[in-house]
Amino acid sequence: MRRIILFTIYWAASLILLAIILCSTGYRMSEALLMSTSLMPIAILFRQMTARISFAANRSKAIKSLICILLFTLTMAFLAVHLAHVTILYFYHQIPAWRLGVPPMLLNPVFLLAMFVLLTIGDYSLGRVLEKRMPESEETITFSSDCQSMPLEEQENSMLDPQKPITFISNRQSVTLTKQEILYVESCDTEVWIHATGNRRFRNKTAISSWARLLGAEYLRIHRSYLVRLSACTGIDRDNVIIDNIHLPISRKYKETVQRLLKDSLTNPMGNGTVPLGYTLV
Repeated sequence: MRRIILFTIYWAASLILLAIILCSTGYRMSEALLMSTSLMPIAILFRQMTARISFAANRSKAIKSLICILLFTLTMAFLAVHLAHVTILYFYHQIPAWRLGVPPMLLNPVFLLAMFVLLTIGDYSLGRVLEKRMPESEETITFSSDCQSMPLEEQENSMLDPQKPITFISNRQSVTLTKQEILYVESCDTEVWIHATGNRRFRNKTAISSWARLLGAEYLRIHRSYLVRLSACTGIDRDNVIIDNIHLPISRKYKETVQRLLKDSLTNPMGNGTVPLGYTLV
């Protein structure tokens, strides 16, 4: 609840700050607040849409999605600016002739995109701080019905079984997967995406550090944003772990450990010194 309150305060403060900036274009404070209010929902929508873009799975598709989001956001922003300005003209009749047009700054795509990007960065930064200081509850991960009554320590021990089902909440629906179905976990701001076999993807609110603890040693942290299943990795190069055709970046913090463990796993997965079909070392 406190997280929601803090995010609400952030966006309310952003609305007021934007209104103050718009006062410099000739609007009165009441007019500037109206204009700012018309743009703020678009900024929030921009934030939510960009948070769902994943460059790891398909970089070209992600770039196309980002371009579409930018064009959509600019179109909606221009529409909102003109509607708000018409409303201002309708309610405030005594307006000088030089103010009948929309201020050029509000029609400048660079200014609009810069504003949306800055608001998104601020929201992202706030989310990162809250994730460290006020971690969300882990109640969004549960276990199969026969384990739910166990103490937490016994539940975690039960995760050693790769076929033991893991039940979690995604988009307000219950999802059950085995560990062998989970390829990797990707952290996206204040939520994570669980990438599973069959090109499936599920959203969840539990922190990636909690997923790492609950999934156990079979999963390896390769980046602040990525947790991969060792047996799902099909290759490794200098800067990436490869799962099929997906390249996931390795951060400098984890590089030495990742390269050592994965190269050992890929060159000797059967204990006979051979590389099985489908595995590559780059």
